[in-house]
Amino acid sequence: MHHRFCAFFTILSKYKPTGGLHVIYFLEDDDSIRKLVIYGLESQGFAAGGFSLPSKFWRAMEQHPAELVLLDIMLPGMDGFAVCKELRQKSSSMGIIILTARTQEMDKVTGLMTGADDYVTKPF
Repeated sequence: MHHRFCAFFTILSKYKPTGGLHVIYFLEDDDSIRKLVIYGLESQGFAAGGFSLPSKFWRAMEQHPAELVLLDIMLPGMDGFAVCKELRQKSSSMGIIILTARTQEMDKVTGLMTGADDYVTKPF
């Protein structure tokens, strides 16, 4: 687990703030995973917010858009593929990384085709 968690943060290093504080949002319904990732992001100098419901995530995006979104696929109310597609329609420059337990090749293809920049599988 530790090795994959470190690899995940290596992927995020390209989003490391160079001037101002970058905002990263994580939409994940599993509290323990969400809290772990948010803690890791904050310890690396990122401003991070975690959301368990897509509705809360969208409200936060309206008030203060993120530069990078980490996104689970299996969510209550709206699946992550739909969230990804809508995010990409709103912004071509926002970073989107899918972070999910779904490991099927077709899920990876779907995630990338809906606009994700990367697809990382759990557990890490």
